[in-house]
Amino acid sequence: MGAYLSQPITEKETAEGENELFRYGVAAMQGWRMDMEDAHSTVLRVEPSSDAGIFAVFDGHGGKEVAKYAAVHVPQLVVESEGYRGGQTALALSQAFLAVDDLLVLPEHREELKALRGGDKEEKQKTRRGEEEPMVINGGSLPDHILEALGLTAESGVSIRLVRNGARGLMVEGLTEDEEDEEAAAGEGDSEESTAASSEEEAVAAVPGLAGAEGEGGEGPLSSQDAAKVKAKRKRVEAAAAAALRRSGPSAAQDAETSSGDTGAVGSPFDADADALPVLAPSAAEEELRVAAVVEDGASPQPDTPSEQGEGEYLGPTAGCTAVCALVKAGVLTVANAGDSRCVLSRGGVALAMTQDHKPDDPAEYARIINAGGFVADGRVNGSLNLSRALGDMEYKQSKEMGPEHQAVTAVPEVRTETLQAGDEFLILACDGIWDVLTVQEAVDFARERLLSGKTPREVCEAMCDHCLAPDTDNCGKGCDNMSVIVVVLKDYGFPETLAAARAAAATNA
Repeated sequence: MGAYLSQPITEKETAEGENELFRYGVAAMQGWRMDMEDAHSTVLRVEPSSDAGIFAVFDGHGGKEVAKYAAVHVPQLVVESEGYRGGQTALALSQAFLAVDDLLVLPEHREELKALRGGDKEEKQKTRRGEEEPMVINGGSLPDHILEALGLTAESGVSIRLVRNGARGLMVEGLTEDEEDEEAAAGEGDSEESTAASSEEEAVAAVPGLAGAEGEGGEGPLSSQDAAKVKAKRKRVEAAAAAALRRSGPSAAQDAETSSGDTGAVGSPFDADADALPVLAPSAAEEELRVAAVVEDGASPQPDTPSEQGEGEYLGPTAGCTAVCALVKAGVLTVANAGDSRCVLSRGGVALAMTQDHKPDDPAEYARIINAGGFVADGRVNGSLNLSRALGDMEYKQSKEMGPEHQAVTAVPEVRTETLQAGDEFLILACDGIWDVLTVQEAVDFARERLLSGKTPREVCEAMCDHCLAPDTDNCGKGCDNMSVIVVVLKDYGFPETLAAARAAAATNA
């Protein structure tokens, strides 16, 4: 099944809570995924005498440890921040997100991260390297300067496999089937083994420095035996490539919701014109690009973190997570978002989107990635990560001369605020496992109908997970991901009275 189980895990982690200001429910379900990498935080009262509550969802990738770490620490980091003490909620959330990255790189936090990761380390590394289903991208989607550094063109028909699911390098998988057929026709009478060797040797020769890549590709061209083994794996890898490309396709267009409220972006540092920023020259790309020959079992094992290579200081975990965090304080809703998890406010049944997704193809995000020395291929940063903002993912944040807001992947959130008013009913925070299936308005309609019928927020969350779960993995773009959702009823703005009236009407009609 590759990245999916043969049967989904539908048991849910659930919770609920209530005080005079909020009533919340949460449900989290692993679904079809091999592992559960989501985490969440629900804090009804951040301090004993406070009227502030925090609700957050973290969607992990490459492992669960960063998501779980953030769920544990973000609420406290918000309260301890300079912004929170100064009454600046938007600043407080931004400072908390950046503080997570600061803590992740400290060696003293490694043991906590390992404990949060759990399981067998070797098996986790194997999964993270993608040995069961390698990440494969279309070589023709690479930027021109990367293709030039590889000695290829967009028409070369070469698939590129990542050495690991991260930013460390690329691997040329081989020639297209058409090119192999041409090779076979030209060398009629040769054995299949020698034809395979010839094809693979030409693929290797097309990449500058490939044959002698240190520790990756040996000292010369592939042997006939190795090339034959590679050829035998082609059909399996091509199937994996097709699945990977389906997963990496463009996301659905953002919902065109608008609002009459005072929502606005706060402190977004990404308004630069993409055309005004420099692009890496081919020489720089060639210098940075690490490639490896395809040998018997693909790439050599990669360490779990950069520090385990014995290359110096600890650089932090390779895992990462999205983060969406809602802080409700003194009648003001403040939402910070990094990635593609979302938060929506129901205002009289109308969805008010409090977030927007951050994807590498977005013009401002793309400009920052290029300026930091990265590239975008198949909608992914360096052909790997399909998010442009996230907590963790420290290997994408190694441009030492740049601040955190300018890294290829940044933890700096987009922050929006909204003054709450009569008719504001509830919040929904969820990961993309929900939003792949429902628009924000559909989610509001789904939750509102069930709340008005007497369901609790927890029951609504459970029903939403079940509703979004795909019956199978044939359409793996929707309904096959981990799912986490929080519904928070706001008590101060008339919705409890609306719910009571609905219950009374239902009893009368019974």
